[in-house]
Amino acid sequence: MRNIVLMSIILLLITTGAAASPKQQEEMTALAAMLADSKMEVGDWEVTIKEQMSKDKVKMILEKLEEKNSHKDTGEEDENSIKYSFGYIHKNAKITETYNIVIPKDDMYQAQFIVVIEGKAWNESIKRDYLNIVETIQNDFFSEDSTKFACLTTTFSGKLGSVYFIKQMKEKLHLQSITEQTDSVEDSMLKKVVYGYTPLWDQKITIMDKPMNLQFAFKENENGKTKLTIGTPILITEY
Repeated sequence: MRNIVLMSIILLLITTGAAASPKQQEEMTALAAMLADSKMEVGDWEVTIKEQMSKDKVKMILEKLEEKNSHKDTGEEDENSIKYSFGYIHKNAKITETYNIVIPKDDMYQAQFIVVIEGKAWNESIKRDYLNIVETIQNDFFSEDSTKFACLTTTFSGKLGSVYFIKQMKEKLHLQSITEQTDSVEDSMLKKVVYGYTPLWDQKITIMDKPMNLQFAFKENENGKTKLTIGTPILITEY
């Protein structure tokens, strides 16, 4: 299962990069609204924006981050690259920003800039703050070549059921090309992973000639409830 997911991530990094249409709904807010419509609460959530850039450009970003009221967490160097990480916390909004810069020493490769925006709750106030933050970050640092990943978690009891939930998503998101995989590892808490495609979002990947931009991971908790992790266009975090 994990190998399949890792291969999907590799394909994603190769085949995505199309800019999102300005008319489409922002992915994170769309996922949160989808859960709210199903009377489910958002738990942890995370949005990652990444882009390959020239070394000169990331050095300019590095200078800007050093001037910003942010905390420099780490500055590491190994034989292959130099890495920087900056953190910034919005205490009132309960939102954390993390800025990561990776500068390869080999001139054959471009540098990489990654921003992670995350929180542990969701409501209308957090939504407004999040939209302001992500808009500022995209305008200040990224181009149309960037790729954005969004994911969130929720929990539900066995009364809802994964089959019923996917049926709801199929109707609400016009979900197509649905593929389901179950974990064959004995005693695994991971029940199944479901992939699908919604035409509501531009960003997608293609696997075996099928488009995909949604991933659902269902995992059993020790208390008997199910943890659901949803990601678009694919999950790049542990579930």
